[in-house]
Amino acid sequence: MSSIAASGSERREAIAESGIRIIAREGVRALTHRAVDREAGIPQGSTSHHARTRLALVELIVDALAARSKADAEELADSLNTTFEREHRLGVEELAALIAGLAETLALRRYDMRARYALILELDDAPHLRAKLTADSEVYAITQKLTASALNRAGLPNSDARVEELIALTDSLVFHRTAINETVSLQTILAAYLRGIART
Repeated sequence: MSSIAASGSERREAIAESGIRIIAREGVRALTHRAVDREAGIPQGSTSHHARTRLALVELIVDALAARSKADAEELADSLNTTFEREHRLGVEELAALIAGLAETLALRRYDMRARYALILELDDAPHLRAKLTADSEVYAITQKLTASALNRAGLPNSDARVEELIALTDSLVFHRTAINETVSLQTILAAYLRGIART
């Protein structure tokens, strides 16, 4: 890769990161090319060079968030595979701890999470972008498979309905931790849910 290409890639990453921070702090409506230039500390007009329209700028940011979510899903897969290699079966508490750990990691990236939620609410007129952050994304498909496998390893019901419930619960807990209460015990809530479906 040439130094020019590398510089362009780094600049796009800086633009995406700055856009995420702006959206997280001030909302999607505060996102402009000039605001990103200022936030990133780059020459005026630099953002327009890499994303000529506002929609292109939003897409750049959405792609960055989607890529990070995919990395999170792959990290969870590695963690589960390591656990599966050690033990044939997961306990309810261990599974709850694994999921809570992922949720905690996501919640620590407050800017990412706040920007994601803001964009989901604002992108009704751009369904192809909204899909990358919601249930129509590649990440969501990976998450569904991982969740079904994890429930199975724990000897718990892993029907499509249970998988969707657990994903929805986890996403809701990430939102709660990010936007409402930083002290609630995610593992306690997840373990209670898992024990509940074990009895059904």
